[in-house]
Amino acid sequence: MKKILNLILLQGIISLISGILLSKMSLVGKIGISIVYTEYSLLKTWWKAALVVFIVQLIIIAILYISKRFMLYKTFVIINLILIIIGLLGVFFTYIDFTTTSNKYMNSKFHTGGYLVWLGWFINCIYFFIFSVKPKPTTESTNTDLNQGLN
Repeated sequence: MKKILNLILLQGIISLISGILLSKMSLVGKIGISIVYTEYSLLKTWWKAALVVFIVQLIIIAILYISKRFMLYKTFVIINLILIIIGLLGVFFTYIDFTTTSNKYMNSKFHTGGYLVWLGWFINCIYFFIFSVKPKPTTESTNTDLNQGLN
């Protein structure tokens, strides 16, 4: 459990840095968000942006923890690989968005904040592949343990 708390703390730090960087957008970006893209106005406030990023990271942690703890390992691996693929697609489309749309006029701090979100995503996925979480016992090992206990 201590390892999970360390991961959550790390994600909190990454989310904080990402939120601050996302809020440091260019003047053109701030005007665009204020006038045209008002649904993204939370990115202008560092703590709101950080909170959204942190909540997303906590959801990813919860999905990976639950799948590793309570599902078969094969199911966990599939879920983790799906999340990695989603993350890779996210990085790709973020790059495309930052280089071909009006977001290219945002400054590099804003772009770095966006990429930090995906870095945190990958840290979660890699963490659960590397560190152990007590897995759900398989029915085969439970039956074997019961049979050995009867002998």
